[in-house]
Amino acid sequence: MNTAQVLHNALQLANATSMEALVGLYRTAIDHFGFSHFIVTGLPGRGQRFENLVLERFWPEDWMSHYVSRDYIKRDPVAIASNVLSTPFTWNEARLRASALGPASDRIMMEAADAGLRDGVCVPIPVRNALAGCISLAGEVPITETNAIGPLNVLSLTFASRLQLLVDHKRRPKGLMLSEREREVLMWVSEGKTAWEISRILGISDSTVNKHIAGAMRKTGSVTRTQAVARALTAMEIAG
Repeated sequence: MNTAQVLHNALQLANATSMEALVGLYRTAIDHFGFSHFIVTGLPGRGQRFENLVLERFWPEDWMSHYVSRDYIKRDPVAIASNVLSTPFTWNEARLRASALGPASDRIMMEAADAGLRDGVCVPIPVRNALAGCISLAGEVPITETNAIGPLNVLSLTFASRLQLLVDHKRRPKGLMLSEREREVLMWVSEGKTAWEISRILGISDSTVNKHIAGAMRKTGSVTRTQAVARALTAMEIAG
């Protein structure tokens, strides 16, 4: 896949308007490199369950069930490497890094191979509500040479970014939809700013600020500004 084609595919991913279209485009793109499976997930911290952090997957169901039931995430060399590396790496590199972990990690990789996931590449990504995340791609005989890593990184980062935007939109409660100015004002309220301070920052009158706050409170069904901020955060109308 040449540079022009990589950029063309990345542009298609960035403009996908549905989850189905996005996943289809990504699968077609990575198939060019011999990858037939992928998973997009956050990596669990204390008190978090791995299966609750999975954003999207095209992964063998039997392997996924086995992996979760055995809690392999704690000993998986690829997951362990994803927690500390910020650039793409091959599964083989993860195996070498985890050599000190002993036979447990080797067994996981052998079992993955038996499930059709013989080799792969992992691209670390940021995932909301997780300390780290990754897209792990796998196949029977994928292309994992150095010249494939750059294109896979571009495609995977674009895919992950668009995926999370579409997931956020899908989860957003219908009927809330604050205006851009209401979101902006609530963001400053969340920072502890008064209406007067916000008016100076945004270059509008404090009465206009209060009007936007009142509108946000009405749409969120709130009786206080603090409650409006909390509900807007929960609905992902504003960022935390």
